[in-house]
Amino acid sequence: MAFDKKVLIDTPIMIDLLRGIEKSKNWIDGIETENRLISVVTVAELIAGCRNKNEQKKVDRELKEYEVIYLSSRCSKLGLEWYKTFHLSYGVGFLDCLIAATAYEKNVPIATLNDKHFKQLTDIIIIRPY
Repeated sequence: MAFDKKVLIDTPIMIDLLRGIEKSKNWIDGIETENRLISVVTVAELIAGCRNKNEQKKVDRELKEYEVIYLSSRCSKLGLEWYKTFHLSYGVGFLDCLIAATAYEKNVPIATLNDKHFKQLTDIIIIRPY
């Protein structure tokens, strides 16, 4: 499935890609490099999952194919508001709220495998790519 507009790619898809999951690779390969966005939160999550320097170098090499979106003050405020609103009732995590706020601020859909983490946030478009 080709994707011809900007999309914010969530952490689980990137983890699948780095683990060599073919579905993830095929989907991401269908997105032009200039349309691949990733939150700085996802970057931090990927680095946190590295067990050694070689794995971190692999992450760094892959991330050259994406535009990293950094958190703005507006994005941080929205993420915190969503967290205060949804973490008790739906178990939505703070990092997921920040990633979703990034997608909202950039007015792009979020591609994720964890749509349950984002479905309460009705102001964003969710894509489940595989």
